[in-house]
Order: sequence, then structure tokens, then C-alpha cells
Amino acid sequence: MQPRTLTLPDEESYRQLVRLAEAAGLHVGPGGLVSKTNSAQDLPLFRPHLTEAERQHHLAIVARGGDGTSIADPLAWQREIRQDRPLPGRDQ
Repeated sequence: MQPRTLTLPDEESYRQLVRLAEAAGLHVGPGGLVSKTNSAQDLPLFRPHLTEAERQHHLAIVARGGDGTSIADPLAWQREIRQDRPLPGRDQ
């Protein structure tokens, strides 16, 4: 991949970009160089917190070959179980 030069309008935009790069697991070195971290061990690992009953339920679905075909209307199902968080300025 060929290196690219980015021109940012101000220092605050640069700081926001650095924070975004660090959140993505990148390292911003001297001179603004961005590189990938050396090890996957440096990145945070997401592990869901499931009860044993929930875990067994999900394993049973996988064992049955749960491919989603048992859901008659996937869009309605998604709307029903999705739990969106309230967003500032949108949900009062």
C-alpha cells in the first residue's frame, strides 16, 4: 500500500483523528506516523457475559443447525428484539 498524506484543518481535528486511530488499535508515533500494533494481545478482547443457561441455550441452537430459517419475518424479529440505547438529542 502506498503512503498517503492527510491535511487536517486544525489541531483539534488532528487530536480527534489520533484518538480514533488509538481506539482502532493503531499507534501514532513521532511525526504522526500510524502503524499497527505488534501483537493482537495488546488489543482488548470482548467476551459476552452469559449465564450458564443462556450459554446452553445458544449451544443447543448451534447443535440443531440454527440458521435463522425458523424466523418467519426477520425484519420484524430484529425490530422486536433490538435494544437501542437512547441517543442524546434524539431521544428525550
